[in-house]
Amino acid sequence: MPEPADIHIGARMASRRKLAGYTQRQLAEHSNLSLGSIRKVERGERPPTPSVLAGVARVLHVTVEDLTGQPYRQLPQDEQVHAPITEVRAALRHWDLPADWFEQPRAISELRADLQAVTKHRVDGRLTRLGKALPALLEELTAAVHLRTGREQQQAARLLTLAYDLAHTLTYRLGYPDLRGQVEDRLRWAAGLAGDPLLVALAEYKRVETFKSAHEYGAGLRVLQAAREQLADCGRGRGAEWVTLLGGMRLREVTLASRQRDTAATEHHLDAARSLLHQSPRVADQRHHSVVFGVGNLAIHEIQARLELQQVGEADKVIHKNQQLPASVPPTRVSAYHINVARVHIAADRREDALSHLQSARQAAPQVTRYKPMARDAALLLTMKYRRTTEELRSLSTWFGLD
Repeated sequence: MPEPADIHIGARMASRRKLAGYTQRQLAEHSNLSLGSIRKVERGERPPTPSVLAGVARVLHVTVEDLTGQPYRQLPQDEQVHAPITEVRAALRHWDLPADWFEQPRAISELRADLQAVTKHRVDGRLTRLGKALPALLEELTAAVHLRTGREQQQAARLLTLAYDLAHTLTYRLGYPDLRGQVEDRLRWAAGLAGDPLLVALAEYKRVETFKSAHEYGAGLRVLQAAREQLADCGRGRGAEWVTLLGGMRLREVTLASRQRDTAATEHHLDAARSLLHQSPRVADQRHHSVVFGVGNLAIHEIQARLELQQVGEADKVIHKNQQLPASVPPTRVSAYHINVARVHIAADRREDALSHLQSARQAAPQVTRYKPMARDAALLLTMKYRRTTEELRSLSTWFGLD
């Protein structure tokens, strides 16, 4: 039986802990967390960080999604978002069928144009439109890889790699870790066929998501380091795309190092990311494929890292310095910024500021915000933490499906 939507993550954590036969103290010891932290999260007094969730999930032998309650399917409109997942699964299964199984695809130029249109849905955070368009595109691009030869096959493989990248975003946002893992395998296969070092690096960058979810931060850091060093030595010119991907890898290393509670490594990767900014030929945040790098996205990652390291005061400094994000930051990253800032305000007991930033996150990218566990839990904790609930907070909670 599915749990009610208005159960906060800490309550799910407590339920899973009891089923596994652990006391709070035992869970704290096995997950290398403080007893006070476990108690506050379970009581709903403190929002859990992703590293806390991953550590607890590992000890209790559950997934992070078991603790967050994903996938979220409480309201009728949720079914529209999740409906294409069945067809996405089918498209992923068809990757290695014999060539004579596939129908002839359209020209590469037409497929490229369709991919660009679908990519715009991801940039804007329109998950429903992304999901509707993606399965057929995956099927046709898979056919193109099997039925084309030579340069056309490489071009088709490149487009299929980028389509798999879109599928990775969809499955990650909606909370399907098993499917996301399949996508990561397909990404590496298609990138290898495309023969582009940047796409190979992108596939490794995406692969690290599984290590991150599994609490295997050290393994993820090793994969990123190897991919980053290989990309640096590939002989490509240091253009915007090259810098963006290297910068994105550094930002992911910031995330993993902070979740590993390694302050020195976190600072090292932050400094390396700042150095890369000076190599970028443009000042604005750049987006290449699903990777965004620039001043704005660096600030987003630093705020998140400071939260992981329990450096709320340092996170406040980053927020003060970056109150206005560059206009070049995509809507989905603007949403991430406001969600992280809201979490900082909750940690500092600033209710109105937290609510304001959650509303800003919703305005920037509504669907992405609605399906973000940290955003949903922040809204729910605000309703629990204060006796008087405002109309604005009630409205936001209803929109999340947290009545």
